[in-house]
Amino acid sequence: MIDLASISAQLVDMAGKAGAHSADALSIADTSDSIRVRHGKTESVEHEDSRGIGLRAFVEKQGENGTTLAFSSASSSDVSESGLNRLVEQVMAMAQISEADPDAVPPLGAEHPDAQQLADWQKHHTCADAAWQIDAARDAALACEAAALESSPLISNSEGAESGFGRVRVAYASSDGFAASYEKTSAALSVSVIAGKDDGMQRDYAWDRQSTGMALRQPDDLGREAAQRTIKRLGASSMASGSMPVVFEPRVATSLIGHLTSAINGRAVLQQRSFLGESADKVIFPDFVTITDDPDHPQGLGNRLFDGEGTRCRQLQLIDQGRLTGFLTDRYAAGRLNTVPGGHARRGLTGDIGIGCSNLIWQAGNMSQEAILQDIGNGLLICELIGFGVNGVTGDYSRGASGFLIENGKITRPVQEITIAGNLKDMFSSIRHVGSDLTWMGSMAVPSIAIDGLTVAGQE
Repeated sequence: MIDLASISAQLVDMAGKAGAHSADALSIADTSDSIRVRHGKTESVEHEDSRGIGLRAFVEKQGENGTTLAFSSASSSDVSESGLNRLVEQVMAMAQISEADPDAVPPLGAEHPDAQQLADWQKHHTCADAAWQIDAARDAALACEAAALESSPLISNSEGAESGFGRVRVAYASSDGFAASYEKTSAALSVSVIAGKDDGMQRDYAWDRQSTGMALRQPDDLGREAAQRTIKRLGASSMASGSMPVVFEPRVATSLIGHLTSAINGRAVLQQRSFLGESADKVIFPDFVTITDDPDHPQGLGNRLFDGEGTRCRQLQLIDQGRLTGFLTDRYAAGRLNTVPGGHARRGLTGDIGIGCSNLIWQAGNMSQEAILQDIGNGLLICELIGFGVNGVTGDYSRGASGFLIENGKITRPVQEITIAGNLKDMFSSIRHVGSDLTWMGSMAVPSIAIDGLTVAGQE
């Protein structure tokens, strides 16, 4: 097995010897297997095995205002000695002709996890064997699809079931001597089926993603869920327009967190393309809303001890009892916003640093979805969103949707071909209920969310 940590450290050392002011390197090895079945037969089997190394180097430039830094990055899949030398030469040549950037933040002086923290992390996050082989994944996909097709005679066709598993290893090193690595496994299972015939057909799906195949939901349960969801949508039609409460079920409520994190991205704030740019330390949700970024959760797939710049990650309350505590930052954004780096740097093998979270958890409330529906009386339960009509600068929100009409606290009929609209800032402040049905989906956990006063446009 290739020692990614040694390769990353070696690249940084080679860049320094080639004249770099500072450098950092990222090495990634990713293996995955997947299998797709349809109508009880295998349609495809895929195996991917990729590796890459990325180097970012900074060089000094003399100008009228003194010394500034320029940088460049490049990547390669060649980890031989000659391959590493070519990569260093390429990056240094590109950095020398790059424009100086007075705001460049070199990979020096980040708050890294110390040796004890690294040791503790490795001890408690030993990467278990994925425990799945391709035959076990195939059997799970076949059982999942069979359970869906056998659930009801109303299920008329299958779009197939898919299962897969993989492992990723990541190593990072920087010029200030920090070097560390981690690895993660994941497994997934999904199925999609069709109910009805001709113009009355509907489709829906169910899926699960966990750290290992053994932790996934039972294939039979997942298949039956997909069938039940599909059957419930039969006979869907539009509805009358109006303003009403809207309930987002967990798997679509994840989009609300996505809109929030995009708006509190420190770089978006600096570029004045966020509707929450002036909202730091202000109350933007009701006081019963708390949203946590947790980099170390037993159910989350986004666990990490350090970010893309080697900064130690810590648990943060992004929304604390309705209050926005601050913005998501890498070292550059933190410096410009005069705050402490939040450990939210994301990076690939090449390109600039981005910003992202680890595990996002919208803390659950104490009402079941059924109780929420009873409380709102008349409204709409959203189960699917279509398109992406969201303006990140103004917060204006408009998306196609489908789901179920709520009348007198009960679901009465399926609806489709509707649009829901509002403004995200108003939507956040108008949240009426947070459900108790916290549901994990990869690196995000969200309950049902009820919001008052959205505009629903139908065709009746």
